[in-house]
Amino acid sequence: MQEQILLLADAIKQADYILIGAGAGLSAAAGLSFADEKLFRERYPYWAERGRHSEYHMFSFRDWTIEQQWAYMADHIHRVRYETPPLPLYQTLKTILEEKLSDKEYMILTSNVDRQFARNHFPVEKVFEYQGNYDNLCCTNQCSPEVWPFRPVMESMIASTNAKTASISAELIPHCPYCGAPLRLAFRDYPSYDAEKAAYQQWLRQSEQGMLCIIEIGVGFNSPGVIRVPFERITQERDAVKFFRITVDYPDSEEEIAYPEIPKPIADKSCSINADAGLVIQELLKLL
Repeated sequence: MQEQILLLADAIKQADYILIGAGAGLSAAAGLSFADEKLFRERYPYWAERGRHSEYHMFSFRDWTIEQQWAYMADHIHRVRYETPPLPLYQTLKTILEEKLSDKEYMILTSNVDRQFARNHFPVEKVFEYQGNYDNLCCTNQCSPEVWPFRPVMESMIASTNAKTASISAELIPHCPYCGAPLRLAFRDYPSYDAEKAAYQQWLRQSEQGMLCIIEIGVGFNSPGVIRVPFERITQERDAVKFFRITVDYPDSEEEIAYPEIPKPIADKSCSINADAGLVIQELLKLL
């Protein structure tokens, strides 16, 4: 592992631009894991008794009522977004990028919706939250571009959740004040999203002017089209690029969530670091 981290440190020093892709594995290394089966059993006994074993496992779950879905999502989001504090590993990464590498241009693309970058005060123009966030609700009919804050709705749901049925009452399901249609989480449907996406794409075009170091952290196949596949494509299409994939296997989890392999067409420009992201980031702090 140390040899690969040294290669990464050298590539960062030689780069003009640094592109970071942050997946769930970064937050897991920082202390916020969706693969924690013990926590899941303790927090969601109703679902554990019915064969579910992790929050990752719930992402694809569909066999529930709308009242149960809202009850689970309210509690899950509260844990991720509000109970979990700003995590120190993100501060370490910020120190590396903002202080150790102040002469480099960087951009972060994240599939995470936990808002850890915002809560750790990364510059807003340096982070594109591709999947959006948990903060707002929008109309399922799209009758209006308006969004509504989810937090007060979420807290009402949590306070009234029936533990025996793992559900809220139907009266708490949010509806649009204009057309009466149900509301949903407005992940990417908020007014500034398109401008944020355009700024990220403009940065990618700008990075063609120099050497690019791509660092993918904790990205599996939960949503490969967000980071994993685009980063591999950029690596294949460009000459002045080095690509590093940092991820670690989870041997105790039933979920297949970590894939450190590098595709053969980009192997000569790439390096896999099959290690915990926290260890790698701490080593980089020493080396840079």
